Amino acid sequence: MKRVCLLVAALALMAALPAAASAGSLGQAAQTLAANYKAGQPYAMPSSLVKGLDERGAYEVQGLLVAELLKEGDQVIGIKAGLTSPPAQKKFGAKGPATGIMLASMLHKGNVVEAKPYQKCMLEVEIGYVLAKDVTGEVTPESVKGYVAQIMPAVEVPDIPFATMKGLTPPDLVASNMGARGYILGKPMDLEGVDVNAVTGKLMMNGKDLGKAVPGRAALGDQWKALAWAINNVRAHGGLAKKGMFVITGSLGPLYPGKPGSYQAVYTGGLSEIAFTIK
Repeated sequence: MKRVCLLVAALALMAALPAAASAGSLGQAAQTLAANYKAGQPYAMPSSLVKGLDERGAYEVQGLLVAELLKEGDQVIGIKAGLTSPPAQKKFGAKGPATGIMLASMLHKGNVVEAKPYQKCMLEVEIGYVLAKDVTGEVTPESVKGYVAQIMPAVEVPDIPFATMKGLTPPDLVASNMGARGYILGKPMDLEGVDVNAVTGKLMMNGKDLGKAVPGRAALGDQWKALAWAINNVRAHGGLAKKGMFVITGSLGPLYPGKPGSYQAVYTGGLSEIAFTIK
């Protein structure tokens, strides 16, 4: 009877994987990506490592990749939403948003970014939220407000790590953990009196605007919708949203190239400026 139960469990696991993928190929792809990440080397397309890679399989690879990185004592401390605006989805051929996982080691201390480990350093001006308590069930744009302790400015410093962009698919982005490589967090503040959809953010380099200020509603049309979606999506794929973690809800405006220089992420709505340097 025990053997039968084990066989049923194994068949159920195989059924949960993409038709053309196996647990072995997904794990091997994750190990390859983890080795590239640690060595600061360009990635092969995950879709070239896993035949028939789809969204479900891509999140499997992402989870296994994160697990590989955690083996060296790292810690999951945040969630990132990406592709939360129509321009970003169009740029990468995506039908909707996606999520990635942020680790403690990705924090750029002293607000200094060393470009060396990046293949193609990029910059995103974002809004972040600190969770007040563990999320144990599905949240809505209304109920998620009760899970937020504070709001803060944030700059994500993602990587476009691929050796070539030719043939890039949304599952490639998901499997590679949405290019998560670095982030800078600003001063947290209480939510009282802050209209998160009206908050604007823009990026300046060496004292000059790189683009116009963009409001929070750029992320899925509503910050609360983007926050709830990101939390629900991570939990749907086996991740956690726990007290003290942060969630960033997607870029306000375009993805900027991270060239050497001095930068300021400037906000309205009471959020503080973030000043940082790329070397």
